[in-house]
Amino acid sequence: MTRVNVNNLGLIPLAGVCSYEDACKAGYDIDHNVNLLRRYLYAESQLNQIFAAHITSVPEWEVKGAFGLHIWLDAEHSAALRKRVTEMREPPLHLDKVPDAKIEAFFNEVIRAESTLELLVGIYRVAKPELVRSMKKHVAETNPLVDHPTCRVLKLILVEEEEMIPWGEAAVQALIRSDEDQHAAMKWQNHLESFLYAAGGISGDLVKPEDWQPAVPRANGQRYEMKVEPRRDARFVDTYNSTNNYDKIFSDESFPVDERTYALLYKRLREMDVPEWMGPIIYKTQGKPWEYYQDLSRQLWDEARHSMMGEVGLFQDGVEFYKYPVEFLTTMALNNTATPLEAHLVLWYIEQGLMPKDTGKHFEWVIAKASDNDLAKTFQDYDWADEVLHAQIGRKWLVPEYKNMEELKQQAEIVMNRNLAEKVRLSHQSDQKEWWPEFLVEIRAGRERTRGGVTV
Repeated sequence: MTRVNVNNLGLIPLAGVCSYEDACKAGYDIDHNVNLLRRYLYAESQLNQIFAAHITSVPEWEVKGAFGLHIWLDAEHSAALRKRVTEMREPPLHLDKVPDAKIEAFFNEVIRAESTLELLVGIYRVAKPELVRSMKKHVAETNPLVDHPTCRVLKLILVEEEEMIPWGEAAVQALIRSDEDQHAAMKWQNHLESFLYAAGGISGDLVKPEDWQPAVPRANGQRYEMKVEPRRDARFVDTYNSTNNYDKIFSDESFPVDERTYALLYKRLREMDVPEWMGPIIYKTQGKPWEYYQDLSRQLWDEARHSMMGEVGLFQDGVEFYKYPVEFLTTMALNNTATPLEAHLVLWYIEQGLMPKDTGKHFEWVIAKASDNDLAKTFQDYDWADEVLHAQIGRKWLVPEYKNMEELKQQAEIVMNRNLAEKVRLSHQSDQKEWWPEFLVEIRAGRERTRGGVTV
C-alpha cells in the first residue's frame, strides 16, 4: 500500500540512496552496528596476518603473487572499517580486542593449514565467503539512509572480496590433482566449518546445521609459528645461483642497451624475494598501530607487482619466467638470522640507496628509455614511483626506533654486512653455473620473432 503520493517534481528523492519505503525500516541500532563492524575488521585483520604468515613458505609462485595483492586489500578493508567505528564511538574503541573467542578459534585453525591446498580452502572457500555473506546481510538489513556511510564502506569492500573468491576457487581446483587431494580439501573444509558454525559465523548469526559436530583443534593455545624459509615450486631451478650481477650489467655502458634493459627486467622478476622477507616482518611485529600493517602490506604488494613486471617482460619476448635461476639468497639469509626490525632496516637501506638520480631509479628508467622496449620503460617508470613511496614508509616507521638517522644507517650497515656473509655461505649450495649468456640468446631470438610478426 502506498503511504502517500509525494510530489518530487519528477526527481529521484533521497539523493538516489534508496526509496522512501526502504528508508522507513528501523534497521540496526548503533551498538549492534558497531559490534558487527568490530567482527568484520577482526576477520580482515586476521586474514592479513594469515597471508603474512604463509606468503614466504607457499611454494607456488602464482599463489605468492595473489597473496601479495590480497594481503594489502585486506589491510585496506580493516582500515576502512576501523575508521567507520571511530565515526560512531568515542575511545576506548577496542579495535584490536578479540570480539568473540569462538571467532578467534576459527582463525587459529585457518592459519594452521599444512599445505597450500588447505590454506586456499580455508581462505577462499570458508573464511571469505562467510565474510561476504555477513556483509551482504548487513547492507540488506541496516537502514540505507541513516547508515549510508557504513553501507558505502561495506559495498566497496564487497567488490574486492568478491573478486578474490573466484581466483581462490580456481586455485583450489588447480591443486586438486587426485582423489586424495579432493578428500583432503573436503576434510579440511568440514573441519573449519565446524569452528565457523560454533562461532555463529563472522556476524554471529549463522545457524548450526542439525548434524553439526565439534572438531578437535590443531591450535595449541600458542601463537602460530610461521615458517620463515622461502620456498619455490618444482618449476624453478638452482635457486641459490647468484652468478649474474644485474647491477653490473645495467649500470655498465659497455654492455648493449638491450642487454642492460633485460638485466633490469630480470632484476624486477627477482623481487618476489622481497614479499618473502616482508611476510615475517609483518607477522612477527606485534603491537603496532594498524597503519603500520597497512603501509607494509602496500609495500609488499608493490614488490610482488614489480616481480610480475619482470614476469611479463620475459613473457613479451618468449621466455618462461621460471626457466632460469631466480635466487632468493638475501631473503633466506635475513629470515634465518635477522629480527623483524633488522630485516625492515635492511629493506629501508636498500630502498634509500635507490633514490640518487645518477645511480638509482631515475638512472634505471633512463636505461630502459634508451632501448626500443617500450614496456620496460613503462615498468621502470612505475617502479621508480613505488620506490619513492617505500623509502618514505621506511623513514616513517624506522626513524622513531633509533636515536637519529646516523645511528639508523650504522645499524643497517652492520646487518647488511652480516647478511652478506650468510649469503656467501648459502651460495655454496649451488654450483654457480653461468646461465646469463644462454638466457640472452633465447630472449633476443624471441624478440626477433616478435618483431617479425610471429606469435611467441
